[in-house]
Amino acid sequence: MIFIILISIVFIAELIITFTIISYLIKLDKKINNTSIFIETTNPKLKDLLTLVRNISEQILELIPMWIDNIKEERDKIILEQAKSLISTILFWSINIKIIKRLRKTKIVKAVWKGLTLVQNVIY
Repeated sequence: MIFIILISIVFIAELIITFTIISYLIKLDKKINNTSIFIETTNPKLKDLLTLVRNISEQILELIPMWIDNIKEERDKIILEQAKSLISTILFWSINIKIIKRLRKTKIVKAVWKGLTLVQNVIY
């Protein structure tokens, strides 16, 4: 009698486990079917989207050399402007040095310089 009760308990437990496994398999099958239907409905849309992306990338590939040329031209303009500025600064500086050297040799500037150093010595 105890043996029959134990066997019936084990049998009921196995039925519960089997029912649970079958219910999870049915839910998984429904999810797979829904996913398959979703993929089938979106497949033509995805194809259209991917062809559009491919066409855009081809157009960008054609435009890139022109963009690179424009960027190189702008870079050359900037370098030229900076070189002009640097050369003009050096020329202006060298002219100023020559003028200052010539002015130092004049008697008026020497007298003013001596006067300023005298004033400076008096102040300190």
